[in-house]
Amino acid sequence: MKTKSILFLILFLGFTSLIHSQAIDMHLHSYTSDDYWGGQTHPPTGISSPRTAQEHLEQTIAEMDKNKIEYAVVSGTLKSISDYVAADPRFIPGYMDDDNLIPLDEFEQGIKDGKIKVFGEITAVYGGTTLNDPKYAPYLALCETYDIPVAYHTGGGPPMTPYRCCPDFRISFGDPFMIEDVLVKHPKLRLYLMHGGEVFFEHAVRMMSMYQQLYIDVGVLLWVDPIVKDYAVRLLKLAKQAQVLDRVMFGSDQMVWPGAISASIDFLDQLDFLTETEKQLILYNNAKRFLKIEE
Repeated sequence: MKTKSILFLILFLGFTSLIHSQAIDMHLHSYTSDDYWGGQTHPPTGISSPRTAQEHLEQTIAEMDKNKIEYAVVSGTLKSISDYVAADPRFIPGYMDDDNLIPLDEFEQGIKDGKIKVFGEITAVYGGTTLNDPKYAPYLALCETYDIPVAYHTGGGPPMTPYRCCPDFRISFGDPFMIEDVLVKHPKLRLYLMHGGEVFFEHAVRMMSMYQQLYIDVGVLLWVDPIVKDYAVRLLKLAKQAQVLDRVMFGSDQMVWPGAISASIDFLDQLDFLTETEKQLILYNNAKRFLKIEE
């Protein structure tokens, strides 16, 4: 009898580990040789960066294999997301906006052709604006019509951003409260806040409590530096208290450092205030529901 109990326990633990290992990454990035900016070790963490875009693709896929990632939303240019999807069908193509959005008819055709399955990462804050900017209105209307998820950058950015790339960038534009009008105007929009609001994480949770269709991903919070990792802990504790953990999704935001995927999962896994069931919701179940992935 004792032997049977031990065998059952081993089988149970093995099954639990298998389930927990499933993941969906809601926040990856793709590159071509023309826009790849990697090759340098990430200073705070020591995570290495591949020298080329091709190596980045290969290492990202290897990280997905290692962490049993079933699907991953990858955002970038139409060319880069096409390349990544061609290399591995687990990638879900997300069109990342820049200063010049592609024409609306091209955007709609991309949706119809399956080349755009997510609109985002939308990086309005880097241009000194928000999702409320009128230029996004017709694109959001199409996303609502075609039931296309929208991924929106919230919170801040890397150090010295206004001086290095984006003079109109302001942290304040990353406040989730600033896009409330979008949610009111588009009640059927499948929208998720990347980085969970970052420094504005309390605002993100409050918005989730008000707008029950709103999801978040934890993005860069799980790995990039001690400050934002502290935001992650406080965000997840508050989301648990507010009973909205069922709309929190995993995302690594690996950028040019594929190893950030493992670092993110390892950090999440060691948070002892989350149960294994709650971790599994974040890593897999919530995203599967949000993306409407069939069994």
